[in-house]
Amino acid sequence: MDEQQRNARIRELAREIWDAEGRPDGQATRHWAMAERLVDAEQRAAHEDHGFSTGSGR
Repeated sequence: MDEQQRNARIRELAREIWDAEGRPDGQATRHWAMAERLVDAEQRAAHEDHGFSTGSGR
């Protein structure tokens, strides 16, 4: 996933979080940070699913 795709995914998730929370004002930074963490977790999971372990022990 390149940076443009990553940002698009973050934007999508941040909007979903905002919508799920009832569209509160003043929470964009928090929603963006939450979405970044989710995208990072998605990327780690996809990487591990392809047999690329990021932890020790393999």
